[in-house]
Amino acid sequence: MFCLSPLSIIGWEEHKHKKSWLDHYLNEWKYRFWPSCNERLYIETESYRTLMTLCNPKAGMPFAHAIVLHGPPHSGKTTVVNRLMLQWSESKQAQMFPCAFYINCGEINEMRPCTFVQLLTMEKPSWRKYVMKSLAMGENFLFVVDGFDELKFPAEVLMHDICGDWNTEKPAVVLLSSLLQRKMAPHATLLVTTRTQALRQIHLMIDQPFLVDIQGFSERERQEYFQKFFKDLKYINRAHGIWEPGDDTAQQATASVATTAEQGAEDMVESDDVMALRALNALRSNAALFHMASLPSACSIFCVCLDQGMRKREDLALRCQTHTSMFLNYLFSVLSPETYQSCLKTQVPSTFRKLCIVAADTLLEQLPVICEEDLLRLDVNLNIMHFFDCRNVVDRKKNNCYSFYHLSVQQLMAAIIFVQELEKEDKRVSKYSMQKLVSRETRLKNPNLSGVLLFVFGLLNETRLQKLGTFFDFQISIRVKKKLLEYKSGENKPFPLLIDRQQILSCLYESQDKELVKEVMALFEEISLDLKTSTDLISASFCLKNSQNLQTVSLQVAKGIFPENDAVLESTAQYQRSQDNQHLLAFWTDFCDLFNSNEKLVFLNIGKSFFSRSSLEILCDKLSSAPCHLQKVLLKNISPANAYKKLCLIFNGYETLSHLTLKGDNLSTILPSLCEVMKHPACNIKFLSLCSYPTGIQKWDDFFQAIKVRQSLTCLDLTDNELLDKGARLMCKTWKQPNSTLQRVSLENCRLTEACCKDISSILMVSQALTHLNLAKNVLGDNGVKVLCESLSYPECKLQTLVLWSCNITSEGCHHLSKMLSQALSLEHLDLGQNCIRTPGTRFLCEALKEPQSNLKSLWLYGCSMTPNNCKDFSETLRNNKSLNTLDLSQNNLGADAVKTFCEDLKHNVCPLQTLRLKFDDANPSIQKLIQEMKKSHPQLTINNDQSDPKRKGSSLPHFIF
Repeated sequence: MFCLSPLSIIGWEEHKHKKSWLDHYLNEWKYRFWPSCNERLYIETESYRTLMTLCNPKAGMPFAHAIVLHGPPHSGKTTVVNRLMLQWSESKQAQMFPCAFYINCGEINEMRPCTFVQLLTMEKPSWRKYVMKSLAMGENFLFVVDGFDELKFPAEVLMHDICGDWNTEKPAVVLLSSLLQRKMAPHATLLVTTRTQALRQIHLMIDQPFLVDIQGFSERERQEYFQKFFKDLKYINRAHGIWEPGDDTAQQATASVATTAEQGAEDMVESDDVMALRALNALRSNAALFHMASLPSACSIFCVCLDQGMRKREDLALRCQTHTSMFLNYLFSVLSPETYQSCLKTQVPSTFRKLCIVAADTLLEQLPVICEEDLLRLDVNLNIMHFFDCRNVVDRKKNNCYSFYHLSVQQLMAAIIFVQELEKEDKRVSKYSMQKLVSRETRLKNPNLSGVLLFVFGLLNETRLQKLGTFFDFQISIRVKKKLLEYKSGENKPFPLLIDRQQILSCLYESQDKELVKEVMALFEEISLDLKTSTDLISASFCLKNSQNLQTVSLQVAKGIFPENDAVLESTAQYQRSQDNQHLLAFWTDFCDLFNSNEKLVFLNIGKSFFSRSSLEILCDKLSSAPCHLQKVLLKNISPANAYKKLCLIFNGYETLSHLTLKGDNLSTILPSLCEVMKHPACNIKFLSLCSYPTGIQKWDDFFQAIKVRQSLTCLDLTDNELLDKGARLMCKTWKQPNSTLQRVSLENCRLTEACCKDISSILMVSQALTHLNLAKNVLGDNGVKVLCESLSYPECKLQTLVLWSCNITSEGCHHLSKMLSQALSLEHLDLGQNCIRTPGTRFLCEALKEPQSNLKSLWLYGCSMTPNNCKDFSETLRNNKSLNTLDLSQNNLGADAVKTFCEDLKHNVCPLQTLRLKFDDANPSIQKLIQEMKKSHPQLTINNDQSDPKRKGSSLPHFIF
């Protein structure tokens, strides 16, 4: 199909042909727009304005010769190009193109071989000479290629069969491929539409396309659509087949509605704008559906469904509650027996059931369109397809093919088949087995199946199953719910345990069945939730308030879910935001009821969470009154700033709490509250972690005085705090008390220097409890290590683990450590990673490890600038050492023969080593053979290839505090 501008047509004959063609063109295209069959509902979107800018060389942007509009199904791609073609033919837009062509890829699939000229002028052969004339004049053509993703031939096949001759007969798909690859009309402008998932094929065929993401309706455009819809309601209902005149049933129904409307008018008369606003506000209550309304097809469905809800005086909130309630009510509305003639009473339900099978098949096979042969295979009467087309269940295309009007309609109809099949499923493997929906691998390959799973749960509702039977004669028993719970896959696990936790909560919410939720939630003892949207919160609140067996809860709340503290908006928007916030706070209250219903809850982890003042108050109230007995609490990176203080005070006098971790950038006000908690006589905290706390010396003094009286405290983690040498001195003063019970202490990255080592050294000499000390990432230097080694050599020292990762230690410091290791009987684990000890330092350590009295079991030397010469040192050491079971030499350049050296020396010796970590080429066959031989001779030994990130900043020793 093409159109010619007046500039390229000369003479009366040309003018006559142009007028004739334009009349045909305009009549055909003017009513091709969806989401309705009427141009009055068309919304000029931002996507269209972007396209116009790209098609205008005067717009100040680089001119794009290949534009690709991509987006999800029914996001408005075809509408955008249709509008462009219509306005271009009316001489309103894109007039830089004197000649334009529209190519439908669905039609290309069905065409017989032809020439390129015939392809463009198939409808009227007499137009061909005008095309060739324009080509000869070197005109700048515009080619619109609509529905690239509908091509049945893979791009890889089409790339090698191309043609450059306009008059050579070839398969139509080859001609299209030649156009896209610039063999045909190389200087033309291409405008291609496709689903986003087909972009990889686009890049194979089109060089440097300019991609435009079709986002659909903005929020303002959604509101505009709703207003236009309710203004033109009478026409639209007729277009959807609702309350059609011409049959007795419809007339009676219309009369009934009219009577109801007259009665309601006595109370209140709603204008079109009021109805539109009611419907829009109801839709806003479900953020996922409101976001989906950016797709024009979804917007149309929601308007029809909510209009029918208002006609029946139903609570619109119930229709907007879930995806299933919305789309199922839509199908009930447009396919209700009241909307069609009685002669179709059996044919409509029968065809609907067959279309459900088609929906399932096309989803499983990932087919974008339904061909007539697919329908005929199921004995579908093609004449009745117009009925489903005008009711926007399916969308008929020009080439006698169909697609489903909206993906969710297709997914819902497919879900009906899966549920029906589940009820009769036995040991045989069905095409519509639940295994297809459960399998993570299958859903990764076919993401649309996740939506089917959501609707499967939505249908596990007795009321909905009964209505399916009434409207469409589906006979599905509520017993199918029990079958789903009993379903087990090859892993022999209950069905809900095979699905991602966040997804199973969404599915359970979709069902709106509290008994089902309780049965499923009883399977979970721990759950991790990342609430990114209000929809996540709503589904989680419904499920968790009906849970009882949870022992561990991990929670993240994304920024923006509680927007109470956002910047002031325009008055109308601010009011709407306030309404939405109150709506969400009710769900948040339900969510926090999990602390009341789960009395076994012992571990609570809240991280990366953004609360508003109101949501924080609700959380604190529910926690403080909960009957559960929390033992471990981790609060990390939460806001607002006073969140730590408020939550911390909840645990004042909390007897069961033994582990408390506080990390983040908003800890400036926490210390006084924490001191109050620690001083309480009932406090029983054993493990305390306080990280990233910037404070003054006086507050540290108060803190250390508070922990001084707490005899229960055994582990203290002060990583990443600005403690400084003065703070460490205050801590050591408290630590020296004879009744100190601290066993594990981390002062990692506390900005300490060698000046504090004397104070720490004095603790090592006197403490009978301290067994683990982490001083990583402090500039202690060789002198600081020397002071520490003096204390570590004392027989009274009980330290077992010492972490000196990245402490600016050189070979001189290793000399002091070597002397200490030959004397210290208690030290078993030493981490010297990221210190530049080089070859001399390594040899000092090896000499110490050869001593018979060496008791070291683990040595970490990650990234210590060692050389291949050190391999021999270590292999000799291992032959003599009787205690070392872990040796980490990763991120050291020990050479290609490092593994060979170790294996040959260890092969014939009895060695306690269990883990050896090196950097080597694990693809080398000879190295593989050596490692296999070592496994046979030393089965306890594991040789790991160094896969670590050389830029990593953390200690190679596992964090030992908790």
